[in-house]
Amino acid sequence: MMLVTDRDCQTGGARFAVPTLGEIDGKLLASEVIAISCLRQLFAHANDAVMPAIKRRIRRSLETRCQAEKLCHDDTEAAVEYAFQLVEAAAEAAGRKTTVSSTPGGCETIRRLRAMHGPSGR
Repeated sequence: MMLVTDRDCQTGGARFAVPTLGEIDGKLLASEVIAISCLRQLFAHANDAVMPAIKRRIRRSLETRCQAEKLCHDDTEAAVEYAFQLVEAAAEAAGRKTTVSSTPGGCETIRRLRAMHGPSGR
C-alpha cells in the first residue's frame, strides 16, 4: 500500500513534492515585481540616503538569519551580495539608477522586466 498525503490530493503543481521550474519562476517574478513596486513607492518619498539604509538593514537581517541557519561566513556573504544585486536591479527597474550591470541593456532581470512591460520599463 502506498501512503497518500494531503499534497497528493491537490491539483496542479501543488501536488508535486519538488516544485516545477514554472512555479519557481512565478515566485521569483512575483518577488521581483513586489520589490520594484515597493522601491518605486519608497523612492517617491525618500531622499538619496535611503539605498544605503536599505542595504544596512538587508545585511543585518541576512546575517541574523544565516547565523540562525548555521551558515558559514562565505555563504552569508554570498547571500548578502546576491541580495544587494537584487535590490540594485530593482532600483534600476524602478527608475532610480541608470544601470547596475556592465552588460548592454542591464542585467538579465531588467531585460526580462523591460520585455514584459514594454519600452518604458514600467
